[in-house]
Amino acid sequence: MKLKRLFIFLLTINIFALISVVLIVGEYQHSIKKLQFAYELQHRSFILADQLRQSSDDLTRMARTYVITANKKFEDQFHTVLDIRNGKVKRPENYNRIYWDFLTLDGDEAVLDGEQKSLRKLMQESGFPKEELQLLYESAKQSDDLTHLETKAMNAVKGIFQDKNGNYTKKAQPDLKLAAQIMHSNEYHRAKINIMKPIDAFYKAFEKRTKKFVFEANEKVKKLESLASIAIFVLIVLVLFSFFILLSRIVYPLETLKNTMFQLSKNDMNTLIPLHQYNDEVGEMIGSVKVFKENGLRLIQKEEKLKNAIKDAEFANNSKSIFLANMSHELRTPLNAILGFTSLLEKSSNIDSQEKENLLTIKNSGNHLLSIINEILELSKIEVGKIEISNNDFDLYTMIEDIKMMFISRFEAKSLRFEIDIDDNVPQFIQSDQQRLKQILINLFGNGLKFTQEGYVKCTIKYKYNQLYFTVEDTGIGISKKYQKKIFKPFEQINSNKFTKNGTGLGLAITKELISLLGGRIDLKSEVEKGSIFTFSIRFKPSTTQQLDIETKKEMPYKKENMQLTILVVDDIKENRNLLVQILKQYDIQTIESKDGNEALDVLSNFEIDLVFMDIIMPNLNGYETIKIIKDDDKLKTIPIVVVSANVFEEDKKKALDLGIDSFLPKPINDKSVMSLVHKHTQNLPLSNELIVEIKDAIKRLDGKRILDVLETSRIDKKTKKEIEDCVKEFRFDAVLKILSIT
Repeated sequence: MKLKRLFIFLLTINIFALISVVLIVGEYQHSIKKLQFAYELQHRSFILADQLRQSSDDLTRMARTYVITANKKFEDQFHTVLDIRNGKVKRPENYNRIYWDFLTLDGDEAVLDGEQKSLRKLMQESGFPKEELQLLYESAKQSDDLTHLETKAMNAVKGIFQDKNGNYTKKAQPDLKLAAQIMHSNEYHRAKINIMKPIDAFYKAFEKRTKKFVFEANEKVKKLESLASIAIFVLIVLVLFSFFILLSRIVYPLETLKNTMFQLSKNDMNTLIPLHQYNDEVGEMIGSVKVFKENGLRLIQKEEKLKNAIKDAEFANNSKSIFLANMSHELRTPLNAILGFTSLLEKSSNIDSQEKENLLTIKNSGNHLLSIINEILELSKIEVGKIEISNNDFDLYTMIEDIKMMFISRFEAKSLRFEIDIDDNVPQFIQSDQQRLKQILINLFGNGLKFTQEGYVKCTIKYKYNQLYFTVEDTGIGISKKYQKKIFKPFEQINSNKFTKNGTGLGLAITKELISLLGGRIDLKSEVEKGSIFTFSIRFKPSTTQQLDIETKKEMPYKKENMQLTILVVDDIKENRNLLVQILKQYDIQTIESKDGNEALDVLSNFEIDLVFMDIIMPNLNGYETIKIIKDDDKLKTIPIVVVSANVFEEDKKKALDLGIDSFLPKPINDKSVMSLVHKHTQNLPLSNELIVEIKDAIKRLDGKRILDVLETSRIDKKTKKEIEDCVKEFRFDAVLKILSIT
């Protein structure tokens, strides 16, 4: 049976039992009242019969007392009793059989403060049966007849006698003897007996009747008590049975089911599903849990497969990353030599124009190959989610101007107009990833330049809805609808007879992903032979400052007389060492070469080195291990280190920077990037405040040795260091203070 029907059935039975108990209890209370009424009727009947008998006795006693004493008080009481019985005067409030016993003394008066009703009337109101009432009436009549004798006796005491008509009109001498004879005559006693006979018959009749009524009521009460006990017992049994049914059919199964669900929620699929023998809602729930368990098992199996697939994918990505890293390293290493030595040969005055043209071809081919490598690495980083957006405050207007200056000469070379329009409401200072935004614009401007032969390339920048909107429009060859979605996919290029495929097809794919990382999207509208319009948006935050320090990059005059330095070049590949050495020798910089970390540590221990260019991947002791040893050495840790590596992934760069290197130079290198770092880490190094304080403190104590020790372990340029050392050796401490104030 379904739980709903079972519940309704049990509820109906319990309600029926409860109603039965209520009805039985109600009937029981009604029977109790009837029983009480029977007792009250019995008592009231007895009281009325007793009053009739008692009134007769009171009249006899008062008449006899009057006959003996001739005290008028008893005559008055006699008549009062008659008047009360006949309803002529009010009855005393507490009128009982001993009432008149307290009024035998002279001066005692009866207080008639009750209701005024005759004894006959009271008998009628008591609801006696006609037969019983007739007996009472008969007794009352006999009592009235008795009062005639009593009246005759009391009149004889007063000397008043009956005439022939029976009226008391004759007066004579009081006859006390006659009065006594009347009150004690056989006639008086027969009259008295005649009063008691109906009363006795009444007692028997009403006792029989009331006893039967009481018996019947009492029997009914007993039956109802038994029935009520049985009904209450049945009700208790039903309640307990219902409770047991609820426990066995609902509570216990649900408790077990809850524990099962708890275990299943912890992916414990070995837990047993409880059995349920009834085809009810709980059984359906257990069936649902079975389905849930089966689905959970399938889901866990799928999850395991997914985890394995993810592991495989991660392994594949790691493998791809390792492959790309190795590929990048293996390609950048020879490219470093190709592009580096090509740059050196370009400066040579011993080559003719044809050779210079050949060198330019080699250089351009190398740069194109480098561009392909960089784009492949960039896309792989995007695919594995290794590109992080680094927001910083920058001057948008200055960045746009820098990009414009980068492209303007190239557009002029093709006789194309290049325009950039910035709306007045575009904020100048913003917070975003400047490097990525610059990369996006360079890619789009480069495409416009590449595929436009006449006309213009125009960029419009607008600000609305808290975003920057860029539109790059060109009058180039256009893109058919067939290719408009494809070109944003990796390695997809436009098929055109006018242009050869000399790119990787990665530029727009990378651009789209970078725009997405910046919180925007890119759209394209294009028409063949008319041009294309690229529109994209980026999210940004207002800059925290309205004025930024703009570093002006100037070409440093790398003169030979400025380069009195000794630089250590550490690389296991001879060609890479030769390239760096030849670049540095152009500026008369002395170099020392080492092919691994062990040789580098020996050189650093025996020579005074100003700067170290160090490769990472080397035999015996690699670059990371070597750098750690140097930075842990108090005498060597101030020597600036520039890592020169073909491993250009961010994690490689971060690992090196975390060890405390000063700069990271990716391969391939050129003399400009090399000399820029040389100047940065060796020329015009300012003395730190801590160093100045320490030297001044030593001057106060005239401690020249301390000053020389501090200079030995500090990182300052050679010229300043030599000037201070010379002054200390000559005890010219005032000159040292002057040098400190200048620096």
